[in-house]
Amino acid sequence: MSRNELYQDKESGYFSSIRWDIISFIPDGDHSVLEIGCGNGNTLITLRELNKAREIVGIEINYDCLRGNCDQLDGFLVGDVEEIEPAFEEDHFDYIILGDVLEHLVDPAAVLKRYSSFLNSTGYIIASIPNIKNYRVLLDLVLYDKFEYADAGILDRSHLRFFTRREMCNLFQQAGLSVISVQPKFGSGHLDKIDRRLNNSLGRYLPAGSFLTVQYIIKATRRGGTTSV
Repeated sequence: MSRNELYQDKESGYFSSIRWDIISFIPDGDHSVLEIGCGNGNTLITLRELNKAREIVGIEINYDCLRGNCDQLDGFLVGDVEEIEPAFEEDHFDYIILGDVLEHLVDPAAVLKRYSSFLNSTGYIIASIPNIKNYRVLLDLVLYDKFEYADAGILDRSHLRFFTRREMCNLFQQAGLSVISVQPKFGSGHLDKIDRRLNNSLGRYLPAGSFLTVQYIIKATRRGGTTSV
């Protein structure tokens, strides 16, 4: 099965969610935004509606999910981000979004390095990556010898790479980027709310947060910055 066929089998909700967590990292302004793996474009469209973006451009492997919103984007490319050759101008974008994309790639560092050339000197890459160190994955592995793939989540069957917080930061450094911040993210279920409260109470004293976190949101830049590891 090809990578494109894997995504065609996903439910529509996989591509249609608005990434409010990522939107919160982008301030109001006349920004130019590229989203790699934009799904149906809802996050980009929302950025413009909130006056956080002037120009919105998307890249998506599955044209069927993007088709209905193509006319609302200023530009789009359809294809595998590791294979297409975009003709964007260097130093053009203020923000490049990779929401749950890097873990699907054969060589994520190469993609980061290539696309960071399209980021201007004051711009940022905002990426979210699942945390393989999450305790639910570890408990299944240690106690039950289970490492079962699913249709979505940390063990999404289309994931090719797995990362801890440390390895996420290393990935960006390998691509010549400086990590500005790494923010933990929790799910929305009942257990996730408990995890969030535990992290708030214990995270400052114990390394518990790395086990409770579902994914991290990373903000990085081409210019020098303080790396959070």
